[in-house]
Amino acid sequence: MAKRSSQSRPAGEPKLYYPPLGGIYNATWDLWYPLLRITAGLMLIPHGWPKVVAGASAIAANVLARRGIEPALPLAYLIIFLETVGGICIAIGFLTRQFAALLAIEFLVIIFKVHLPNGWLVGVNGAEFAVLWGVVLLAILIRGGGPYSVDRAIGKEV
Repeated sequence: MAKRSSQSRPAGEPKLYYPPLGGIYNATWDLWYPLLRITAGLMLIPHGWPKVVAGASAIAANVLARRGIEPALPLAYLIIFLETVGGICIAIGFLTRQFAALLAIEFLVIIFKVHLPNGWLVGVNGAEFAVLWGVVLLAILIRGGGPYSVDRAIGKEV
């Protein structure tokens, strides 16, 4: 990524909040996306890893079956895989778009089958937080691994 001069900002870019920090803004410009991608990936892992450690696939399958989502056991394994391995892969930027697509689909199901029937607000177990996750995963799907990703390093951004 090319570094930009604080003196010459392209048209359409936002005005600097505090112009004397222009050098810092420009030096860190290309870090926003890896920060988002890494944070999202790392925040997914705690949703899947405890299920791996506890061997809770049967419990997850029962939850899915109660909600009418079948075949429950294979889907429980898939969800646990996506939330652990997928979270790690998104964090390091490996197979980023593929995992983001699968997780976005998972979150669509979560939104419509689990949270939306309760309303919108997160305080009543509504869809608000799950929609936020879905939008973040959609953004990662669109953007891919981006700078500082394994995908980019191996030249295999799909």
